[in-house]
Amino acid sequence: MRFAPLLLLLLTLPLRAVDGLVVYPPVPGLAASSHYQVRVRSVGNGSEWQSAFAWQTECQTEEGYFDTLAGWTHTYVNFETSGAVEIEISRVNGPPIRSAAAHPQRQASVCSVKNGKAFVKLDKPCLVAVDIDGQMDGQDTGKGYKGPPIHTISLFANPPLKNKPSPDGPGVRTVKPGEKPPADGDWSTLYFLPGVHDIAAAFPVSANRQYYIPGDAMVYGSFCHPEWENSHDIRIFGHGTLSGAKLKHANALKKLFSGKTKGSRKPIEIFGATDTQVEGITIADSASHSLMLIHPYKAGHPNEVKWTKIFTWRANGDGINPFGNTLIEDCFIRTQDDSLYVNGLGIRRCVLWNDANGSSFVLSSVPNLDGRKLIVEDCDVIYSRAKWHHWNGGRIFNMRGEGESNGGAGVIFRNINIEDPRPTLQQFFICMTVPKPYGDGKRGPGDLSGILFQNISIAAPSVLGEPQLLWGQPDARIRNLTFENLTLGGKPVSGSEFFKTNEFVDRLIFAPTPVSKP
Repeated sequence: MRFAPLLLLLLTLPLRAVDGLVVYPPVPGLAASSHYQVRVRSVGNGSEWQSAFAWQTECQTEEGYFDTLAGWTHTYVNFETSGAVEIEISRVNGPPIRSAAAHPQRQASVCSVKNGKAFVKLDKPCLVAVDIDGQMDGQDTGKGYKGPPIHTISLFANPPLKNKPSPDGPGVRTVKPGEKPPADGDWSTLYFLPGVHDIAAAFPVSANRQYYIPGDAMVYGSFCHPEWENSHDIRIFGHGTLSGAKLKHANALKKLFSGKTKGSRKPIEIFGATDTQVEGITIADSASHSLMLIHPYKAGHPNEVKWTKIFTWRANGDGINPFGNTLIEDCFIRTQDDSLYVNGLGIRRCVLWNDANGSSFVLSSVPNLDGRKLIVEDCDVIYSRAKWHHWNGGRIFNMRGEGESNGGAGVIFRNINIEDPRPTLQQFFICMTVPKPYGDGKRGPGDLSGILFQNISIAAPSVLGEPQLLWGQPDARIRNLTFENLTLGGKPVSGSEFFKTNEFVDRLIFAPTPVSKP
């Protein structure tokens, strides 16, 4: 028995930790990506290549998944670095790689191909996707796509994770693969050991506890706290994956259980959350909305979501809803429903990607702020595709005729880079009433006024020729929107003719360069 702590320590050591680079070994019992393999090394000092475990998530054919994405995969790797790194990508099987492009484009200092392999240099921690052989950049994958399944890859260069627990540390309760984890007990940290775990739906989390998923652990199931009490100071973190792949979508559940569902299918759903953190983990194949920390604004008790990655393939597979009390920073969100709801304490440095159904920024709950600002800044929309044409979803900035009450004062979108070369639909769909032929949604009373859009760069218009829409209604007007340095295809937008509007839209302000920095 005296060797048990040493054995636990050996099981949980990363493959190597040299020059600030931490690479995790393969996940015991989990197959690696069938499409790509990845090596990484620190830049300089003669650092050696290290193999990084390549995870894979795949769109299935079961009800609830988007049928147009069946067989699509996304490979991803997580590692930690405090400096510049070089990454090598090669195919597991198949032809040599011919071309590669990193997105967001501004994050990679080098992206090139040599001897059938792609090489990417990242100068600092960041989250990027690499388009291989123009699968995304070189073709329209939105409405009407009939081509083969697309296999994409992301590189997640995370900053060093602070306060990692040790498996034999004080207050740590380790969980072995196949073991049922305890919901309560004399512990403060639940540590999932390397391997594959299944916690099922709605595993309960509670106050003053943390849940650690290291980079070589896969956890199937969902975390939840359904009550408004005892839901503060919770931390869910690590560089492993929380997967909903074994949870049925609501559509499938209705067929299997006559409409009765058991447990939350949302990967993380915490009611009454304050002083709560989600950091570093990957959330894959969500069976419902991915991450919900539910609490109105409460000064001095913020929630934080940082360096979290989300991949979804199903209807209602939304990304993050911050409600009123959550700050979102440095996240990578590829969803097949809406990515982010504009609320909370701020959204910074996020990478967004939609393929079938979702909007990048949902404005239906955009607040009016009294004495403070909500800033959405330095975000990159790398792909904005859609399987449908005339409906009220998709797009980048979307009101979609939902919600009610006044909103917009104190809200700022700043430094938003929309770099998709082939977006399916328009970028602006700020519709208090949804006009024909897009649907018939109608927002409740209350004007939208005072939003500042500053440094918004749009690479290309809708491939379907859809117009940019601002559409008000008599009791829900759109007014006093300011556009500073709005560009399309590198050319400045200088007037309201950029938008298609109705009589309930007025006082739009345009400036060629920012005149203020709130």
